Amino acid sequence: MDSYENGLPARWDVETDVIVVGFGFAGGVAAVAAADTGAEVTIVEKMPNPGGISILAGGGIATALDENQAFEYLQHTNAGRTPDDVLRALAKGMTEMKEFVKDLVKETPFELEEQRNGGTYPFPGGAGLDGFKIAPMEGYEGFQYAKGLRGGARLFKVLLDNVEARRNISVRLATPAQRLIRHPEQGIVGLLAEHEGEEIAIKARKGVILACGGFENNEEMKRNYFEAMPVYTLFTGNTGDGIKMAQDVGASMWHMWHFHGSYGFKYPEFPLAFRHCFRGPRKDDWVMPWIAVDKYGRRFMNEYPPAVQDTGHRALEFYDADKQEFPRIPAYLVFDEKGRKLGPVGQPTVHDEHVSYDWSEDNLAEVERGWIKKADDLDSIAAMIPATDAATLKATVAQWNEVCTSGGEDRYHRVPGTRLTIDTAPFYLMEVWPIVSNTQGGPVHDAEQHVMDTRDEPISRLFSAGECGSSFGHLYLEAGNITECFVTGRIAGRNAAALEDW
Repeated sequence: MDSYENGLPARWDVETDVIVVGFGFAGGVAAVAAADTGAEVTIVEKMPNPGGISILAGGGIATALDENQAFEYLQHTNAGRTPDDVLRALAKGMTEMKEFVKDLVKETPFELEEQRNGGTYPFPGGAGLDGFKIAPMEGYEGFQYAKGLRGGARLFKVLLDNVEARRNISVRLATPAQRLIRHPEQGIVGLLAEHEGEEIAIKARKGVILACGGFENNEEMKRNYFEAMPVYTLFTGNTGDGIKMAQDVGASMWHMWHFHGSYGFKYPEFPLAFRHCFRGPRKDDWVMPWIAVDKYGRRFMNEYPPAVQDTGHRALEFYDADKQEFPRIPAYLVFDEKGRKLGPVGQPTVHDEHVSYDWSEDNLAEVERGWIKKADDLDSIAAMIPATDAATLKATVAQWNEVCTSGGEDRYHRVPGTRLTIDTAPFYLMEVWPIVSNTQGGPVHDAEQHVMDTRDEPISRLFSAGECGSSFGHLYLEAGNITECFVTGRIAGRNAAALEDW
């Protein structure tokens, strides 16, 4: 594109007050917050449908009954990796979330439902946390292009209805942002995007908000920032676009190693990974029918840690420097006929109108596909694991069964209510891999959501929200990513809209 000497385009194809990059929870909330101040907002979203990775989430929002207790809890979960003022802003926002979402729900036929109480981990301040979600509604089936967890779809529908109700918000789908445009004196004044094969220049009279998530589907970035290899993804859309655009204008990065994930399944004939399922009446009573073993047939982890969809992958990341290998990638789940009958082992979560899979209720379709290996005895199961001998695997299973029947202390601290013996033929085996639900790293931001440069100074007119530079730098607050999207989107939207036109 032709440009002036100062780097600005020769023409602007679109002009607006605030540009929001990405239309998931963070982008939608940022757009609503900016629009409610009177600003004109344009959302650009690379996918053909809105929702991003947000639409696949469980839909829970963590709230705070007490700001100080929430702040204390966040300090412990972040272990000094995030400044106190940033955590304080998140804690304060958590106290306001229920009333904010109640206002959003007024535009819809949905209602709120209480969901949780207290923190995931036994840290000080956890008693000051609470939460809610959007209650199921009869007749509402969600979005045809996004399949999996319904809670996130319901919450996104609430947000989508609010965006569509505001005439000063326009949405441009299938329009990937490519590069930020920086004025030498005014800062970030717009961006270049692509739409239908053409490059377009969009002017932001006030500011730009990066709310386009992380780099779950960028293999080069995962190789650079994660130790484990490979790490598979649930979502194709997030390829680190916002992170790279921020780096181009000098942004500093944080938390790039940290991702929210677990262990799950990946098969060559299906483009995305699958979460594993678990079910039961209470969290400490959700029966998980399997144990996980390494390539040598030895158990190595609590298969159901306190936040299995946050830290469930970490035990698999161990690298044996003596043997020069990841002995737990893949790892192997072993279970029996009782476990097979409990319900679906895998849980598809897909945001792609061209990709779909329904996991069978009894897992037999997956046995037929060869995704779940079946054998009449543990000797045959052991033969399917590369470096395992039958004696080792049978000893591992026997030790597990003794823990289950005695109710004694498990060396890996798995709680009794989740345990199930493995003693009823036939037996089953599945490969499992580290799975990333979402990355937490990205551009550093301050408490006002300004993106910071490498000198710890704000980059003028540039903001971030949600998982594009998440505050969570050590452990995840369960239901906290959605909370962060809402809190930080609201802060970024208001602050961007409050700027003077350049």
